[in-house]
Amino acid sequence: MSNTELLGFRIRSVWQQVKRLMNRHLTENNSYGLTGMQFAIVSYLAKESAERDVFQKDLEQKFDIRKSTVTGILNTMERDGLLLRETVPYDARLRKMMLTDKALHAKKNTEQVIDSVESQLSKGLSEEEIATFLTILAKISKNAES
Repeated sequence: MSNTELLGFRIRSVWQQVKRLMNRHLTENNSYGLTGMQFAIVSYLAKESAERDVFQKDLEQKFDIRKSTVTGILNTMERDGLLLRETVPYDARLRKMMLTDKALHAKKNTEQVIDSVESQLSKGLSEEEIATFLTILAKISKNAES
């Protein structure tokens, strides 16, 4: 079996294609310079922060990315005026994430782009095929954790 036929290689290759497609669409559609990951973080924060304080460790867990990676993304987003980090009164070590109006506006404009990319990715696939694919991905993810 060649390297290009290995499951892990194919997953990585498809992910790179999807990431490039997403970032190209975001760039072409003036989506405030958001990358796909920044959009995911903005969407997550918009939903979750309405109900509770969200911290960097929540993002690390939700997106399964390292602390240093999240720190870099958050620093860039803060620099670009998309989020603020504020200490909480009950623990000075913690800084909750808060979206700016700019981030919320960018999210609204970017949602259409994301929907377009999702439509392109699922073109020609039935609901059953998508459900089967997601089930298989969940199993692969679980296998990778053990």
